[in-house]
Amino acid sequence: MEDGTVNLLRQNLLKTDYLKYFSNMSDLAGTKEFEYKGGMKEGVKGIDVKTGTGFKFTVVPDRGMDILNSEYCGIPISWVSKNRIMHPAYFENGGIGFLRSFSGGLITTCGLTSAGDPCVDGEEILGIHDRINHIPAENFCIEEYWDDDEYIIRIRGQMRQCSLYRENLLLKREIICKMGENQLYVNDEFVNEGYQKTPFMFAYHVNFSFPIISPDSKLYLPAIDVKPWNQPAKNGSGIWDRFIEPKAGFEYEVFEVIMPQDKDNVYAAYINEKINFGAYIKYSTKQMPSAVEWINSAPQEYVAAIEPGNTVVWGRKLAKEQGVLKYIQPGESYKVNYEIGLMTNETDINKVKKFIEIN
Repeated sequence: MEDGTVNLLRQNLLKTDYLKYFSNMSDLAGTKEFEYKGGMKEGVKGIDVKTGTGFKFTVVPDRGMDILNSEYCGIPISWVSKNRIMHPAYFENGGIGFLRSFSGGLITTCGLTSAGDPCVDGEEILGIHDRINHIPAENFCIEEYWDDDEYIIRIRGQMRQCSLYRENLLLKREIICKMGENQLYVNDEFVNEGYQKTPFMFAYHVNFSFPIISPDSKLYLPAIDVKPWNQPAKNGSGIWDRFIEPKAGFEYEVFEVIMPQDKDNVYAAYINEKINFGAYIKYSTKQMPSAVEWINSAPQEYVAAIEPGNTVVWGRKLAKEQGVLKYIQPGESYKVNYEIGLMTNETDINKVKKFIEIN
């Protein structure tokens, strides 16, 4: 708030004033480390995060430091697949094997040497979205601290995707949120620590669920154009910004989203107009010039996702054939920053809509 106070626990106090009422900040905002038990999730590490507003999410270090569940005051935000969470040892490479352990969640990172459709590139078999989401984090740490009157939660770690004779890529990730906010911030740095030019494709699968996605919802974004991508989208209604009720037999549709290029900030916002609630991703098209939207209205698979990235998600072979495959040079670093946030009332929604209209 402009006067320096924040509304938590139905109180308007300075953030530091909350220290007077709690012996430990974890009572209000912070993290909790745990380990999943039972079945194919046995042994997977997780980190629950809460900001004190009712916004909560779970970081999974053993799955590329991606984010699984998220909610606001008990309302689901992220879509989680019927697979739920699986240990990365169950990863099946090649073809559609990725779908056997794809958890969805708020963020699934795709890449790093291929993204999108499965393919065979030379001697290399590449499944859907490659393997970074199934690589456990190393050197991860959690920090919680005061920065002036801001209480910061910071989770850091790194994932190495490498192979004998091939790539040696490092993804350094930092996830940040603040007490009293309904946003999280992701800072990623991709580094080629090898000695050869390497194919470089990545995308972020940002997945939203009911009630953010519903027949009462709409997608707002400043797209220059939106084109049907896969055959079901080409055969369908062509509607990409509205959603239907769950429908048995629905085949998922993918649309290419062409955003204004060279923008420091663009929004893609899913808003349920009936309940004044929604979520957005804010990112730079200088860093991520490409994006697609994925819509699945099948029962138990009801989801819509925005997938921004550095290149089209055709898979490596087709990207190479079309001359659009990106590479990362030895020693090169590529940085990406984006924000995911909630709109919990009409004021929040109008702010995001206004930004989209202006830009």
